[in-house]
Amino acid sequence: MNPAEKEKVIHEKILEYLKKNSKGLTMTELVGASGFSRKAIEKHLQVLILENEIYMKQFGITKVYYPNRKIQHLDFEKMDYSNKTIWFDILEGESGKYLLIQKKKKTESGWLHEHSITIPLEQGERFLKVLEKILNSARTKKLLDDKKE
Repeated sequence: MNPAEKEKVIHEKILEYLKKNSKGLTMTELVGASGFSRKAIEKHLQVLILENEIYMKQFGITKVYYPNRKIQHLDFEKMDYSNKTIWFDILEGESGKYLLIQKKKKTESGWLHEHSITIPLEQGERFLKVLEKILNSARTKKLLDDKKE
């Protein structure tokens, strides 16, 4: 199994364990149930939280992870290039409305998640202004001009 496939398996297994345990699981319980390393699980929990697939509550020093079943998909767009797709999803969950931007790569075995970012929807205009500022900066224009040559 190549590294990308292994990452996908770990990601899906952790999500599957959490969905089967709606009362939540601790890191110790996830390590025991899955057999994956603590470090691998920690990495994937962070990604799953960013993707709003799960959420975490802290009780003293104990962190408990829960499946997020309250997500509504309100709208989406996508942008394709090469064998990659960037998805722009407007979602609503326990933390409010937000924009989820995900970069996925098409592989022989399906879609591979590469990166994602969430932006609170009320910060959308500000995000666009910052994006426009950096795209129109002299440095970015020079980088694009250098690439054309």
